[in-house]
Amino acid sequence: MSRLQAVYAISDILQHCGSCPQRAELNLIHGSTYSKIDGFCNRECPVGGLLQLQGKELVRDHT
Repeated sequence: MSRLQAVYAISDILQHCGSCPQRAELNLIHGSTYSKIDGFCNRECPVGGLLQLQGKELVRDHT
C-alpha cells in the first residue's frame, strides 16, 4: 500500500469518528481533555484500531 493510499484510507476512516455517539458523549463529559477521548478510541474502539493499523502502514513505508 502506498503512502497516498494509506492517507486516503485514514481520511475515510475518520469520517466515522465525526458521527460516533461514544466520542460525542466523552466530549461532553471531559470537555477539551482529548487524552481521555483518544485513550478510549485507541484502546477500545474498533475504528481506532483501524486507524492505528493505517498509521503503522505510513511508518512502515517511510522507513
